[in-house]
Amino acid sequence: MKTMKKFSARPPLIGLVTIAMILLAACGSPAPPPTASITSPTQNAQFQAGDEVKIEGKVTGSTVKQVDVFINNERYATVDQAVRPNEFEVSVTWIAPAEITGASVIQLKGINDKGEPVIASDAIFITIQAPQPTATPTAAPTPIPTVAPSITETPTAAPITDTAAITGTGATTPTTSGVLLSPRAENDYVNVRELPDLTARLLGQINKGQSVPVRGRNADGTWYQINFPAGPDGAGWVYALVASVTGVTTTLPVVTPSAAISPAATVPTNPAGLKPPFIKLKAGQDFANVRTGPDTAYQKVGELRATGVNAAAVKGKSANGQWWQIEFAGAPGGTAWVFRQLVDLTGDDAAIPVAAAPPLPTAAPTATPAPSAPQPTPTPSIPASAVLPYSQNVRFSPRDDIGDVPLGYQGQPKTATLEWQINGATKAELEITTRQGPGIFENCPPGNLASITPNDAVGKRMPLQLPSGTFQFTIPDKGYYLFTIYVVKSDGTTTDIPRNVIVDCFKTQ
Repeated sequence: MKTMKKFSARPPLIGLVTIAMILLAACGSPAPPPTASITSPTQNAQFQAGDEVKIEGKVTGSTVKQVDVFINNERYATVDQAVRPNEFEVSVTWIAPAEITGASVIQLKGINDKGEPVIASDAIFITIQAPQPTATPTAAPTPIPTVAPSITETPTAAPITDTAAITGTGATTPTTSGVLLSPRAENDYVNVRELPDLTARLLGQINKGQSVPVRGRNADGTWYQINFPAGPDGAGWVYALVASVTGVTTTLPVVTPSAAISPAATVPTNPAGLKPPFIKLKAGQDFANVRTGPDTAYQKVGELRATGVNAAAVKGKSANGQWWQIEFAGAPGGTAWVFRQLVDLTGDDAAIPVAAAPPLPTAAPTATPAPSAPQPTPTPSIPASAVLPYSQNVRFSPRDDIGDVPLGYQGQPKTATLEWQINGATKAELEITTRQGPGIFENCPPGNLASITPNDAVGKRMPLQLPSGTFQFTIPDKGYYLFTIYVVKSDGTTTDIPRNVIVDCFKTQ
């Protein structure tokens, strides 16, 4: 007799688990939170004006549809193609401009399908250093070669045969220059470009230890044309401030490159047929924000775009020369402002008058408005961190307790360091005062202000560097001291950050 196999009407346990997983997937598990980070440049990195700043990072999130790269609160570039589902990678290059030396801030923002930011990376602060000044040539009979461009003029023993481009053509003719170019001593390499412009196409590099023959220079001596096989007609251009030359540079021919060599490097057209002075969107720039005043704190009223209106008549310039006042339809009074770094000027800069800036906008009217005052000339610069939301982190090292800083008690050192990081502020000042200790510090007498070293902030306000910095101090005498940081936020409001410093005292409870 055959035995019939029995099958249970209940599904096995593994089947239940599988069904549960399918149901959970159908309902949808919570999406991971969005993320944003910058991997390059690093925090507090330093660059020379003219250097290439490589901006790299990653933004993830199911609601992120594009990533905007912001530099000093101005959108610089947009990445709208995900490399993987819900994942964007950023890799763009920014030329560090000489016009905004000092601190700059870089941030990535993930934007949703409504154009709203849903995630932002931590702000990365970098420092742009001004170009090295060119030393003045001396009348010494045998000049000593230095790293400064254009002044190292020791003739070589044997002249080197080279070629120089004929002005405005691209043809070449033999010449003898006897001039060699190499990277400055502090540089590992120098970039070689197709044209004498920091936005021109990059052809390659000359590495430390290499020297190449120089063909000529541009009209103002800021670029050298060199032998470079990868370039048009076997030539390329190197920015003079990052290079060292040997040989007599004063005899180099002046070379005017043909713009037809690199169509990508030509400036946008002027479809309106404007007469000078006028500005045009800089080559390679997709857009430039147009604002109601000469600062990123002013309201944006439109854009100049490479694919639309890219030129405008110039009416004036800001007191510091960093912004152009332009004719712009739809703006209050028919005029607006655009940042100089993003556009090219056609016309005489010196003949353009300084235009008065409108009052800076405020977040809300105050109960007692400050009396109006004429704008200083030139307009003082504000830290790049001022464009970020307000935040502060103030602490003392090596020891920092919540609410108070103990010094001296039970062998603690009497030297400490105040550290601060303050974003979203235009000004911060430190003042050190004293009085009888309050509350649980009632046994602590007023301190001796005269014992504090240094005394820069004793009884007076000492300006603090923004967004961050340190202040080391020593207080040898027992007592209660109050360190107060007075902050002026970017929206015009003020706040105080008080911290207790207790020397050789202890709490009563």
